[in-house]
Amino acid sequence: MDLDARAPLRDAVAAADPPLATPALVIDLDTVDRNIAALQRLCGTRTRWRPHVKTVKQGALIGRLLAAGVRTFKCASAAELALVLATADAHGVAVDVLWAYPLGRVGITELERVVTHWPGHTLGVLADDADHLMWLAQRAPSPVLLWLDVDLGMHRTGSPPEHWNAHASVVAARSDRLGGIHGYEGHIAAGDRAGARQAHDALVELARRLPAAPVLHTSGSVTLLDAVAHDDLHDRRWIHEIGAGTLVLGDVACATVGRRIGAAPAAFVAARPTPDRITLDAGSKAITPDRPPPSCIVLGHAELRAMTASEEHLPCAIDPERSTTLRRDDLVLLVPDHVCTTVNLYREAVLARTDRLVGVTAIEASGRATLGDL
Repeated sequence: MDLDARAPLRDAVAAADPPLATPALVIDLDTVDRNIAALQRLCGTRTRWRPHVKTVKQGALIGRLLAAGVRTFKCASAAELALVLATADAHGVAVDVLWAYPLGRVGITELERVVTHWPGHTLGVLADDADHLMWLAQRAPSPVLLWLDVDLGMHRTGSPPEHWNAHASVVAARSDRLGGIHGYEGHIAAGDRAGARQAHDALVELARRLPAAPVLHTSGSVTLLDAVAHDDLHDRRWIHEIGAGTLVLGDVACATVGRRIGAAPAAFVAARPTPDRITLDAGSKAITPDRPPPSCIVLGHAELRAMTASEEHLPCAIDPERSTTLRRDDLVLLVPDHVCTTVNLYREAVLARTDRLVGVTAIEASGRATLGDL
């Protein structure tokens, strides 16, 4: 990734007075806005964008999505759900939020609190299988819609298409509360077009066999373009939604897709080297704790390769055929391999424009935030 376009941002962060303590999460709002616009252009009228907020986790960026006209969202936790609804209320708009997790008894209690505290919005939850669908129909608050969670091969949550097809009568009996069909193909690697096609074909075939399928929801950021190109997902019998949210901030893993649609990394971890060696102060508590090395790219320093991190340290190997100009107290920007887990490590983010810092914002839903924190 080229440093030239980011040099003004790096210089602004480096020149902060008082100096910015590192590691620090830095978010470029100008790039965020361009990324939102790029995703809206891509989705257009053929699809409806329902960005997953597990990446941004902060009211400041959810507010920018609302300002851009986004009204449908996806979340993974009660804290994220509450944050979206509280931010929507502050902006005076109603939203539709899918809590994409199969709730149990405790989750239903949290859901009841949310419905009571933030009325006037459309909410949905995932049914793991036919028995869970019936259980939710009895226990979830009546305004809440029920979505079928389809396992397209990730084997994380949901049931395979054949299960839902075999229980079509159960689905039909709950058709008055059916929100849609949710199929997340997060196991498919970037560039695996055949794998994406197979997953999307299976979801379409299931939708055609079920008595009602008002919405088909697909796609993390990696399989975004495959879903947009799949004509059968855009059948007039349903609305096709896309859940890609990572590209709002971008990371190394979805950089190829980002370049193709005109999106770019907007979130960086600012770090500095320790003396006498190239070890940065951004370890596993600062950036991408869930991926093997390299956990990031050191922007503008192709000679450096991130090695295995410890909690507070990130050693970087130097290409033996190159030299490095990085010295003690120099500030660098790291592009995380996985931005979602990176943002989750921070309680605050430094907000910037292209060449200046503009403030600090809380990341309200980071860590294991609870409803009482919001």
